[in-house]
Amino acid sequence: MPDTFVNDPLSRNLKHEIAALFGSARNVGLLALLALLAGLSGPFGTYEALSPLDRHLYWLLVVIGTATAGHLTGTAVEHGLGRLDWPAPWRVAMASVLTTLPVFAVIALVLLGFGFRPDASELLVLLAQCAAVVGGVTVVQHLVARANRPTALPAVPRLMARLPHAKRGRIIRLAAQDHYVEVVTAKGRSLIAMRFGDAMAEASPEPGLQVHRSHWVALHAIAGRARSGDRSGIRLSDHSIIPIGRTFRSAVRQKGI
Repeated sequence: MPDTFVNDPLSRNLKHEIAALFGSARNVGLLALLALLAGLSGPFGTYEALSPLDRHLYWLLVVIGTATAGHLTGTAVEHGLGRLDWPAPWRVAMASVLTTLPVFAVIALVLLGFGFRPDASELLVLLAQCAAVVGGVTVVQHLVARANRPTALPAVPRLMARLPHAKRGRIIRLAAQDHYVEVVTAKGRSLIAMRFGDAMAEASPEPGLQVHRSHWVALHAIAGRARSGDRSGIRLSDHSIIPIGRTFRSAVRQKGI
């Protein structure tokens, strides 16, 4: 497969990201709770300016609209800049800036829909408030993701004992070749005589996924998706392209790849 990396179609990406946001009962419950609390408390002058019914509807639209716009924009920016190998602080800063604009646009449209006519100075204050909130949320999300990222394996995979000492490093992928298995680690490649199923079992506890009848990849090594014509694959950190078998596509999608 040629070493060619492309995005999925835009419509597929949008559906995937919206499903990630609203497909979780916890996420939906949290958004509903935020909308309810805002509707009851009426912040930013909405308590006095709107009736109870209008106030709850206003904040429901604001919460759902800003969450959707912010999630789609922030995810797209993070993924795009990540593929360009931008440093994390620059990715966070750029995601904050670019996400602020659609969030601001959603709130401005809801204001207009409810009869508010803010002047230029009020819009500038609103933009600054959006920037502060979006920046804070983006930083917190980045810190939480970083804290949850595994930094070390709980144990050394048994497969390491079969490899030459010079090739013992963190596993990147496994590939079946007749009666042998090619083991690719951060230190190099080794060919060992064993069954592919046994090799995958001995790769534990390294988190990984079988993506093809002859290929297993470590999750930490996945750098993105690749495609050549109708064939889809996975790009790894060692610049290899691993095909995705038809029967394994569902498992790959469930991992968010």
